[in-house]
Amino acid sequence: MAKSNKGKGKKNQRTEKSAKKQQKSVEVQPKSKDFMKGWRSRSPLLKFVGFFLLFMILFYLIYTQEWFQEGPLGFIMNIDAKISSFLLNIFGMGTTAVGDTVSSNKFSVDIESGCDGIEAIAIFAGAVAAYPKPVQFKYKGILVGILFLLLMNIIRIVTLFVTGVHFPKLFDMMHVEVWQVIFIILAIICWLVWIQSVIRREREHAS
Repeated sequence: MAKSNKGKGKKNQRTEKSAKKQQKSVEVQPKSKDFMKGWRSRSPLLKFVGFFLLFMILFYLIYTQEWFQEGPLGFIMNIDAKISSFLLNIFGMGTTAVGDTVSSNKFSVDIESGCDGIEAIAIFAGAVAAYPKPVQFKYKGILVGILFLLLMNIIRIVTLFVTGVHFPKLFDMMHVEVWQVIFIILAIICWLVWIQSVIRREREHAS
């Protein structure tokens, strides 16, 4: 009596299908593992960029508010004007500071929003805050960096005033093209110096 091969054919088809499924799962698993490894390796950078962008968005939301422009920012600009006028008078420039304006009988400078150094300070502080290190490594670095950039902004105002008195044709270039770029570079340099100091401190603790 002859036996039918239909049952065996169906079994063979099932085993082939299961084998193919196993092959696919084996192929998918390495890909998924590679993807997870790639994601984990990129996640510190993504966290840094995400935190920094969020910090800068919050900063500009506050920075552009009228109460901030007229309150804290106005106070900072008035202080900048007084200190700058004091330094200029040491060199006999004969200046007076009224509000956020430094003036003499030869030239005057109005310290306006964008000439306060606050944006560069925010870039530096945001980059330090976003960097993946413990808080105890950050607050001193942020404080020192802010003080340094505030000092550099005073130097910027003084040099711009001197430029306006002696080289008035160069004033706009110094104001817009030179000092704006210098300030961003200074903020980045401050951040890199801070990173190097953190690495050095970690090595000292490790040893």
